[in-house]
Amino acid sequence: MEKKTAERLLKWYDRHGRTLPFRGTKDPYRIWVSEIMLQQTRTETVGIYFMNFMERFPDVFALAAAREEDVLKMWEGLGYYSRARNLHKAAQKAAVEWSGVFPADYEQLLSLPGVGEYTAAAIASIAFDLPCPAMDGNLTRVFARLHGVREDVNIPSVKRRLLEIAKSEMPDSRCGDFNQALMDLGATVCIPGTPECDKCPLKGLCNAYREGDADLLPVKAVKKPPKQVDLAVLLIEHGGKVLMHKRTEALLKNMWVFPMAEDVHTCDQVQEVLAQAGWRIENVRKLCDARHVFTHRIWNMQVWHCPVKEMRDMRDSRWVDLKTMAELPIPTAVKAARQEAVRLMLETTEYVHLGRCKGYDVCRAGARVYWESWQEANRHMGSKQFVQEHTPEYMEMLMRGHLAAGKDVYVVQVAGEAVGVLILDGQENEICTLYVAPAVQKMGIGARMVQFAVAHLDPTREMTVVALDHVPHAGRMYRKAGFVQEKAHRLLNETYNVWETALVRPVENK
Repeated sequence: MEKKTAERLLKWYDRHGRTLPFRGTKDPYRIWVSEIMLQQTRTETVGIYFMNFMERFPDVFALAAAREEDVLKMWEGLGYYSRARNLHKAAQKAAVEWSGVFPADYEQLLSLPGVGEYTAAAIASIAFDLPCPAMDGNLTRVFARLHGVREDVNIPSVKRRLLEIAKSEMPDSRCGDFNQALMDLGATVCIPGTPECDKCPLKGLCNAYREGDADLLPVKAVKKPPKQVDLAVLLIEHGGKVLMHKRTEALLKNMWVFPMAEDVHTCDQVQEVLAQAGWRIENVRKLCDARHVFTHRIWNMQVWHCPVKEMRDMRDSRWVDLKTMAELPIPTAVKAARQEAVRLMLETTEYVHLGRCKGYDVCRAGARVYWESWQEANRHMGSKQFVQEHTPEYMEMLMRGHLAAGKDVYVVQVAGEAVGVLILDGQENEICTLYVAPAVQKMGIGARMVQFAVAHLDPTREMTVVALDHVPHAGRMYRKAGFVQEKAHRLLNETYNVWETALVRPVENK
């Protein structure tokens, strides 16, 4: 017979449980990955990461066979990167020792690297319906309030008591649903601070509700404030490339960052640090301040531009261009420095006109970028044959055809590497084609190309561009540049269900 708590909670869960991308599955691999991601990360953040991760690594064998750097790259932005490293190690263990089949055994699941009591219990209960309470912050809070536990919940003896309480409340079936129901209740109703007790299906059973002190529970000792660390982040740059360093420290291990120096605050101090490393730089300048909060420390950062006259190799470091930077796993902690590095790199942007250059390689490199970007934009179209027909050679033919028709065809380069293709029709005052290499999208290159196009078309006439509906970010980019929708979207290709929207940029001060 179901216990009262479980009975009421499961009824509530069937009506009010959250719909999440990683719910509705008994696959222990998917459950395991989602639970690792959910550790110390907001649920709404995890969704898109989980779907992208599953697309890249659909099963434990794919994850086990991947390079650690690729796993870290897919984890980029989630933080707590030791989770990703342990996930990779655990996948290798599961692939070799268990032939990819997760055991229906709590203790064996607990043997996986990075899998603690909570994660093992979540997998065991959700995938295999084992009566294992998944004691995370939500369950601790719910049971502390429900049973009136008013001691510090971080004390080991109190933790054990709460675990025993949770075990006693486990139903005879639907153990996974019970754990997820408790998680949802803690996330949406029995929330930290002031809970929404009037909406709670368990209020009639809740000690804290009867006593009126739910907002004071659970009791937790005041944490020691995080340590403040002052860091100079050095953007050592030459010719559009910057020096990046692979960390060997435990924090952000194997992630790529920029060289850093602790307790360095002035231009003279930066120059002294660089001189000790063999660099002599006179025009060092501060770019910005940044701050990143970890669990136990806070990085207070000053980002410095340090241009050098020659490139030198350094241990655990490499010189990276824009494409390489996009491929490396870079932590959110240095997001501001990364943005500044990208801005410095984009200062080397060149627009090479095919009709005015002599190099065949430029056209071929541009055609390759054109092809890669077109493939990425249209890979979800219904006909694979249609997509496959657009080869690099075909794109080169298109570019040369546009050039022969009197249009301006540009290959966009950053630090000498092709990153985009731009085709303008001066007669029609139109942006005909704008593609950015997939590896360097969302770095501001497209917006710069639009600005270039606007500057090179006739400002006394309306400018036009056509945006494909299945590439929504393109439309948003043009609208930011002053283009507006001319008419409703229209069907471009009925066979492949391709729609487009015509946009115009009105004449200024008309």
